[in-house]
Amino acid sequence: MRADIAVEHGPRVAGRVPFATGVERRVGEWIAPYSQASHLVRARDWLVHLRPDATLEMRLAALTHDIERMFAGGPVIDKATCRWDDPDYLYAHASRSAGLVAKWLAEQGSLKESIHAEELRRLITLHEFGGLDGADEVQAADSLSNLETLRGVVRGWVTSGACSKAQAEAKHTYMARRIRLPEAARLAAPLLEAALSSLK
Repeated sequence: MRADIAVEHGPRVAGRVPFATGVERRVGEWIAPYSQASHLVRARDWLVHLRPDATLEMRLAALTHDIERMFAGGPVIDKATCRWDDPDYLYAHASRSAGLVAKWLAEQGSLKESIHAEELRRLITLHEFGGLDGADEVQAADSLSNLETLRGVVRGWVTSGACSKAQAEAKHTYMARRIRLPEAARLAAPLLEAALSSLK
């Protein structure tokens, strides 16, 4: 799905936020072939809603946090039996995304000079866990976008037999409950309700 195509939405606050920089536009072009690019773009939208002053590294982390899934050979998880907070899987996924973004950035010539690469890598690696100096905001934006844009994907796991309805409900609930920012948790509540309703 192209990043600029509207996706299934429930209750929402954040609107589509135009890319503010040439770097973001170029990253948007890079991620566009990814089947869940809309999730990445909406994560950036939610981030800017939560933190209008978000740094370029925070915005780029939101835009690329799951990009490793666009490339074969990444970590896999058994959706039927996994714990959604499995630290081994989450770290492998997040760090692989960070590594792929660092590789892409290194190939961008002078563009890379405007970005603090180590900070970007830190934020992508922490997107599943949260943390200091913007990492909680990136994690919250990921969760909000996940609940908003990926409920059809999760519903598909149930209809295909990849996991049970209870396991899918646990996934949505985990995404909402891991949020550490009070304002983001408030925004997540109706999105969680809509996501759970979509499984009925």
